[in-house]
Amino acid sequence: MITIGNVENRFVVLLFTLVIIVAVAYLDYITGSTLTFSFFYIIPISFLALYKRTTYVEIFACAIVSSLLWFWAEYAGRHSSNISITLFSAFIRFLIFNIIGLLIFYLKQKQKQVDILNTHLKHINQEKNKFLGIVAHDLRNPLGNINAFSDYLINENKGKVSTELIDILSLIKKLSSNTMSVLDNLLDISKIESGKIELSLQSEDLIDFIKQHIHFNQRLAKQKQIVINYSSNLKKLITKFDNKHLSEVIDNLLSNAIKYSKPNSEIVVKISQMENKKVLTEIIDSGVGIPEAEQKKLFRYFQTASTKPTAGEKSTGLGLAIAKQLINLHKGEIG
Repeated sequence: MITIGNVENRFVVLLFTLVIIVAVAYLDYITGSTLTFSFFYIIPISFLALYKRTTYVEIFACAIVSSLLWFWAEYAGRHSSNISITLFSAFIRFLIFNIIGLLIFYLKQKQKQVDILNTHLKHINQEKNKFLGIVAHDLRNPLGNINAFSDYLINENKGKVSTELIDILSLIKKLSSNTMSVLDNLLDISKIESGKIELSLQSEDLIDFIKQHIHFNQRLAKQKQIVINYSSNLKKLITKFDNKHLSEVIDNLLSNAIKYSKPNSEIVVKISQMENKKVLTEIIDSGVGIPEAEQKKLFRYFQTASTKPTAGEKSTGLGLAIAKQLINLHKGEIG
């Protein structure tokens, strides 16, 4: 960008371009290199077309000047005997110079439009994240109260009211818990996409961390008679991670493994250290698996696979997308 004081001046750019074209023409004249120097006329026109304040008229003018100077270098410098052929060649070169300049100019204009559109989309995305965060936060409090009150009513009235009423209260508690989980996921998405999540990396024993989460999730697995086993040659592995957010990832993967595994089966959590010093954590279940064509979609928001949970559990299609974002923040990979 060329500026005079604080004012951008496209005429300085145009003048500079014309000086370069004249210099190329002079070299063309004294060297007599027809084909080689035809290419060099295009270079200053291309740079002019890339300048953000250039207009089509300036490109057209430079193409005319370039073709006239080439005609001069060809006719005067190489003493061409046939002026009509030389004029025709100059006209062809004018078309080439002009077309290339216009193509670059057109692409530059399209890039400007894309940049403006991207800025607009970024602003819309920020507004969407802000809206999601507000809605999820405002809805979570009353749902939390509904969940707590239904739990209180169940505990206080067991054996005092009909079984049907207890079942209704249990359903209210379950539905409110599920909805709160969705709202928590929406809050996470809002924070992740707005860049508000900052990892608090602390040095901890990853092995002990994983074993704790296996223990917590084993309680859920027992409902389906599923056993979670740990497999690793590593007894201790101190590394830096965010306990809170990595917990969310591990719990999501383990709950998915439980959700899609058949009753009376086994889940294996395997940890190994790779040659590049990265840590590989594998959660292996004996479920029906996911079709290869659907695997890449799983890490997008609101994407679910055709594979169904084995006990009718629900899925929002948010957990793995959030897990991927959190693992990316840890400079890791998930698949």
